[in-house]
Amino acid sequence: MPLNLQSQEYLAKLLAKENLSVQHGNYSTASFEIENRVLRLPLWADKGKDVYDLLVGHEVGHALYTPIDGWHDSEKKIGKIPRAYLNIVEDIRIERKIQETYPGIVRPFKIGYKKLFDDNLFGTDDRDINEAGLMDRLNVSSKGRGYVPVEFSEEEAPLVKEAMEVETWDDVVNVCEKLFAFVDENEKDEEMPEGTSADFPSNDMDGDDEAETENPEGTTPAEDDEEMDQESEGEGGKTLADVYDEEHNEKVEEKPTMADKHSPWTEDTFREREEDLLQKKEDCHGDTQQSTYSSGITDINLDKMLFTWKQAQALRNEYMESGDDYDRYENPYQHEYCERDWNEKKPGLNSTANLLAKDFERKKAAYEYSRAKTAKSGKLDPLKLHSYKYSEDIFLTVTNLAQAKSHGIIMFVDYSGSMCDIIEDVTNQAITIAMFCRKVNIPFEIYSFTTTGFHKELLDRDEMKVKGNEIDDLDRIKIVEMLSSKMNNKTFEKAAYTSFAISKAHSYNRGIQYYVSANSLHPIDSMGSTPLIQTVILAKKLTNKFQKKHAIQKTNIMFLTDGYPDTIGINEDEHQTVRASRYSKIVNFNGKLIEGGNSREMYTHALKILKEHTGAKTLGFHLATDASSFGQGYWDIEEKQHIEFKDVIKKWRKNGHLVWKNQKGYDDYFIIKCGQKQVDEEFAPKKHETIADIRNEFKKFNKNKKHTKQLVAKITDAVAI
Repeated sequence: MPLNLQSQEYLAKLLAKENLSVQHGNYSTASFEIENRVLRLPLWADKGKDVYDLLVGHEVGHALYTPIDGWHDSEKKIGKIPRAYLNIVEDIRIERKIQETYPGIVRPFKIGYKKLFDDNLFGTDDRDINEAGLMDRLNVSSKGRGYVPVEFSEEEAPLVKEAMEVETWDDVVNVCEKLFAFVDENEKDEEMPEGTSADFPSNDMDGDDEAETENPEGTTPAEDDEEMDQESEGEGGKTLADVYDEEHNEKVEEKPTMADKHSPWTEDTFREREEDLLQKKEDCHGDTQQSTYSSGITDINLDKMLFTWKQAQALRNEYMESGDDYDRYENPYQHEYCERDWNEKKPGLNSTANLLAKDFERKKAAYEYSRAKTAKSGKLDPLKLHSYKYSEDIFLTVTNLAQAKSHGIIMFVDYSGSMCDIIEDVTNQAITIAMFCRKVNIPFEIYSFTTTGFHKELLDRDEMKVKGNEIDDLDRIKIVEMLSSKMNNKTFEKAAYTSFAISKAHSYNRGIQYYVSANSLHPIDSMGSTPLIQTVILAKKLTNKFQKKHAIQKTNIMFLTDGYPDTIGINEDEHQTVRASRYSKIVNFNGKLIEGGNSREMYTHALKILKEHTGAKTLGFHLATDASSFGQGYWDIEEKQHIEFKDVIKKWRKNGHLVWKNQKGYDDYFIIKCGQKQVDEEFAPKKHETIADIRNEFKKFNKNKKHTKQLVAKITDAVAI
């Protein structure tokens, strides 16, 4: 796993002394786009921070000092000079210059190259470097800086010194010409060791292709060999040659071949093994590949995904005034009967909010007193003066209560299409949480999240363009502010009603005695899919801003959803050079990496990174209506193999909820039974009922109230002091 990519990108920009665009991706090697100042870096495996700093420093050196003709992958020919010569000497130049500019990077270079030599990236474990040609010895000496002992002759020393002191690209070319001439005159083609992949020369003993062995018997060599084989076959069908080989255990040796003296094998070996530096892993199909990499989401597109209450309400108002695709008779925003329902529902929601507030204040007081400290005030206590002869405790005391931490809540509500059955209940719970927060003065923000599949052009996203290997289809995602603590009473009342009315329009609960249509909603309020991973990435930015604004000590981030996160799509990277796996993906989340073979696995990793970035507590609420939807939320709970499913679901049906610690990336994970009737704090039976009806209604009231109080207790426990 690569190190923190964000810190490495910052390092590259600092070393370059300019705001380079640094882009990681599925690249086989680093490259630099001079005109646009874009430095592209591969996904290197984690060989330690020093190796990473070495690689980044080396590539920034190229970005700063190497002309386009000097990059390793340049195809431009410069006289007779081999590209390997230019690569070796140019590496010497840029590495010396970057280390002279930043002395602090000298140590990572030294330790980093030591690690690369220990891993045999240059092939120095396979051969004696001091028997190699001048360019190989120069390459190892310049990079190893004494770690691998290298010897030079008196004739070579002046050229080595000149190569180590080159200042400009022209100097590099001039020195390489001298090195080429020296090697061409003084060195012979090098004999390659056994086991190389080079072509072998002729196998003739004397090297004479025309020589033939005289056959005194007049038979052809083929006939003679055949007769000898037949005569020499012994027991078991073995020939004399077979027996001889078995007795003497001799093997046919491969004759070493000759290598071009102008092809330094250390440079060639490193280029061949450079891919070993890349991060790779074996996927579920047994293929060793890199995961497909995404740079995540840019800040510009994160901002475009978000709609504040004012922005969303302006779109709704403009939509209602335009009259386009808008049915005023089915419109929930201003529906007379919808407003009547809201006025009837609001007292019940407020009652539950009171329960939450009372429970929270009780636990807050318990926290303060449990950690209270008693101290002497320094003043005499008249009631204790009589005991001054035998007790020193004659002073007044004061009790200092512990200060509870300041709290904040950020909630994200799933508005995907599958939520239609329960969207009324879920929206009511969100409004209840908002009411609770207002009662106890807890800062809060509540957002809906989903995608839009139609009329997305009405969301005004002309500037929302994905770049490079960014997450794709971001123009479909919308995170909309529903409620927040910064709203005044009038705005909060309007926002709460609007959320309630939108849920009515989407609801499949046809117990409603009037009809409001989802088709009459602006696309900002339409339902789509479940972009949980993208929402988590935005949640980090929102949470950091929220914490800074309110000076929050303890933030609770809540996710209310009924299903799985969407599959992540990644925009095609035209510069990609490494074949990546289709089954595994990596997304850059502020330098940390979300990795997984499916969206559920990636979402779990995203939540863990969200906690690292924000220090917040995460609470997940899986919303279920039946055994099937319960099972979707329960299937990967770690304890499930130890408990029978039938026992778990029986308990869930009885209590109306279950809760676990540290599951699926959440600190607290709830499975809530939705569809339960919201109850008022006080029992108010309907008029004109019989005694038996009132008794039965009271039993149901108590049962629902018990479930509500249990859930309230669990939530206030989770939102700990």
